[in-house]
Amino acid sequence: MIQINLFVGSRYPINRKQLRATAERVLQEHKIERAQIDISVVGSRKIKELNESQLKHDGTTDVLSFPQHEKKQLDDFPLPEGIPPHLGDVVISFPMAVQTARRYGKLVDDQISFYLEHGMLHLLGYHHE
Repeated sequence: MIQINLFVGSRYPINRKQLRATAERVLQEHKIERAQIDISVVGSRKIKELNESQLKHDGTTDVLSFPQHEKKQLDDFPLPEGIPPHLGDVVISFPMAVQTARRYGKLVDDQISFYLEHGMLHLLGYHHE
């Protein structure tokens, strides 16, 4: 069972269906059949606050990911029947997506999906190195 929880402010016009489809595709490509993920689309102030308080990086950024635990441990935690393990959180900056989409001539929803995939890969243990 895949559970995707979206947290999007009403002032951010995004294609929720596209976000869910992107998340499901990434999980399927990595052969994950049971997981839940939280996806938040936020403004500049919130992502800056998270970046500085949680990661100790200065300023704003485009996407943050907060893994719940290592991928290999997904089924190691006892959970109630029917509750998939929590993979983690991905937080996306809507203003940064708008700015980057404009710069590259992309649709904002496509840029947000790109950020989501990037963040999910971090949750799955892939890193920039």
